[in-house]
Amino acid sequence: MRVYLALSARRARERLSPLLFEAARRAIREAFPVPAEVVSSDAWTAPGGGAALLGWSNEPRHELLPGIFAGRPGRTLGYCGYLTDPEHDEDVLLAKDDLGDVTAELGGVFNVFRAGDDGVMAATAIARVCPVYHAETRGVRIAGSRALLVHLVARALETGRAEPPVDLAVEALHPIIRHGFLTSDDTPFRGVRALPAAAVLEAVPGEPTVIRRLPLPRADPVPPEAAGRAAAVRPLAESLVASAAPLGRHREAVTLSLSGGRDSRLMAAALSAADVPFGAATHGFADDPDVILGGRVAAALGIGHRVDLEVPEPTRDTIAVQHPLARAHHLVRMCEGMNSAYERVNSYRPYDLVPRTSGSGGETFRGGFLYDQDDVSADGLLRRVRLIFRAAEPIMTPEANALAAAEHARWADRAERDGFDALDKLYLFYRTGRWIVGSHSATLMNSPYYHPFFDNRVVRDVLALAPSWRRSEEPFFLLLRELAPELARIPPEGKRWRFDRERRPRFAGRRAWRARAPLVPRGRTASFNWRLSHGEEFRRLLAEQIMDGPRELFGLVDRRAMGELLRDMSGRRWSKQIWHAYTLSVLLSGMWREPAPKLPPVEIPIPG
Repeated sequence: MRVYLALSARRARERLSPLLFEAARRAIREAFPVPAEVVSSDAWTAPGGGAALLGWSNEPRHELLPGIFAGRPGRTLGYCGYLTDPEHDEDVLLAKDDLGDVTAELGGVFNVFRAGDDGVMAATAIARVCPVYHAETRGVRIAGSRALLVHLVARALETGRAEPPVDLAVEALHPIIRHGFLTSDDTPFRGVRALPAAAVLEAVPGEPTVIRRLPLPRADPVPPEAAGRAAAVRPLAESLVASAAPLGRHREAVTLSLSGGRDSRLMAAALSAADVPFGAATHGFADDPDVILGGRVAAALGIGHRVDLEVPEPTRDTIAVQHPLARAHHLVRMCEGMNSAYERVNSYRPYDLVPRTSGSGGETFRGGFLYDQDDVSADGLLRRVRLIFRAAEPIMTPEANALAAAEHARWADRAERDGFDALDKLYLFYRTGRWIVGSHSATLMNSPYYHPFFDNRVVRDVLALAPSWRRSEEPFFLLLRELAPELARIPPEGKRWRFDRERRPRFAGRRAWRARAPLVPRGRTASFNWRLSHGEEFRRLLAEQIMDGPRELFGLVDRRAMGELLRDMSGRRWSKQIWHAYTLSVLLSGMWREPAPKLPPVEIPIPG
């Protein structure tokens, strides 16, 4: 994992304050969630002192891993993630004056920070899973890859203190309660924003800050004939195979997290088509369809398959899980308060050079928020857009609901014009571009992690296919059939392919349709999710932290409604929102800035 901070004075011929550099040196210890002893650093400052780029890394020196900086006279470059052709791409990124002329065409999963005599620039790829955060204060423009780092350096200027207090923008956090992630470009830290997807920030001393969004691809019409539709997905198949090629440069075989579901299956197909050596690993209960289908996928491709069973002994009545406070502490620190502890992200471990990948990001191939949208009438699409911004209204305060209504209004008009496009882009900008960021960062701190589904060129080719067609899952199935026909013959998990559900054949094709019947959960633990069915003791731990937590939480959450919800143990109503509120309580308490609590695990009953 590499972390960057770019600084540029607003006025020409003005030197950056030494306080900025001292604050950055202190803030990185908290903002970079790895042990300090494994971190190396580098710094570059323009000759006139008006621009600088600082970088840190916990990655070992290795021929396949970038250094902290790449440079040429008068310019220095750093990036998180990876580039498909790093030697060529780094040269182009250093040579071109406008990063926007370059980043739209590059392959890989990345952000870019560049500093030179002419100031600093930063850019995001179209998927934005490697983010850029930015702030401006007291005549200095600040951009970086960790929001807390940007905030603490900005606050140092505002307060004159090298170790300033955090100032949380509580009012911006109501989407965390609703969904567990932010549906805006806000961050938890006052004054810090996320740069939009496919955007460039330019900060030249003596000139105003400029933020430009790059054009997004336009979707082509859906070909009417089957042959035309098969041909339409081939450019995407080619770019997906090309995006998998960097994994083959490693001497070690790739480890694929294989769930047996749609997305990791397609990733297995792409690795196989790219001739990348790989094995698979699956985690779950023995009767979980993911475990069963993962084994079938691995067998069909002839690859090694390791299964880590959740409960080795089927006679056990409970499962031990991490204490929720320890879980939330880690998640807030790792994800900078922008994800819910309902999710799980990696913990730090010594860096391992074995390359890894997963099926993360495949939902974009299936229409983003459209993939589980059954009602595609104009009203149905508008209701879904409204839900994205205004979910959980009964448990929120009037003030939080008013903020949500204003944010919804900005997308409602767009949804009126094209609801399919609105739901597709909302997923890309916020679900992919905000929710996945924390878990993606957590993977990068432990090993070379590749995400071909987030590849800049791949996502652009995905968006060239109409979202209404991607929702049908036919392009996804055609990709699978193109890259690994044997995997297309293995049943999907949970539900039929949507095109099978909506177009059941009457005569021709019925045998193939029956063969594609899904594998559904049937066993005792096959669909067990302890986060939603956790028992009274665990619910009590959640309730105590929420109801006795910081009063600021109840500027967003209605205290009475939340209390009633926590007393109702009869079902799963708002269970995810309880997790989200718990996480926000930990964030607002500030305890995540203290050492991690050492707490015993909690036993969760497994349903009979």
